[in-house]
Amino acid sequence: MTGTTSHEFLSARAAALWRLEDDLDPRSASYAEADQAGAGGDDPGGLRISRVMNWVRALGAYEDFWRETGRTPRENTRNRASLPAAERRLGEWARYQRRFEDGLSRYQEIRLDISPAFAWDPHHQSWQQNFDSCTRHVSATGQLPYLNAADPSEFALARWLGRQLRQLQTGTLLPDRADKLPELLTMKNRLIDTDWI
Repeated sequence: MTGTTSHEFLSARAAALWRLEDDLDPRSASYAEADQAGAGGDDPGGLRISRVMNWVRALGAYEDFWRETGRTPRENTRNRASLPAAERRLGEWARYQRRFEDGLSRYQEIRLDISPAFAWDPHHQSWQQNFDSCTRHVSATGQLPYLNAADPSEFALARWLGRQLRQLQTGTLLPDRADKLPELLTMKNRLIDTDWI
């Protein structure tokens, strides 16, 4: 696969960014070498590579899942019986990376930073994606999303926005989110004002 989300591109980009670092630690070097070899590559030099190659393969599987489904693997769901074991293991692998970030090599951190599939804070990323979708909706329609049963994506967006506005009203919305939410209302008002000109 070619492009900016391919394994080859991402590993080359991570290696280039890592080489810009002042301290090129040997532990990172083994991860960079294994990642460059690819998720299906052989153990280069038989280093304590089983752990290194397992990490590279898990990241490859995580990103492949994202490419195939358009979403990151879940580690939990309301109906656990509907969650395939392979997806759950990938979701748990990602949680482990977040939890033990301090134990990762610098190369691993960089590689996860540039991965389009991985987020250090998936809740924040999801919130930002919904906010961006609302912004695009307001730009395109001049209206906030509403509970439009004919459009399931607008309906879902309106429900999300309603929850955020309730949290804003009750003071339970995180401060950085509370600062951003009024941008939607301001944006809508600006669009209405320019319609009258």
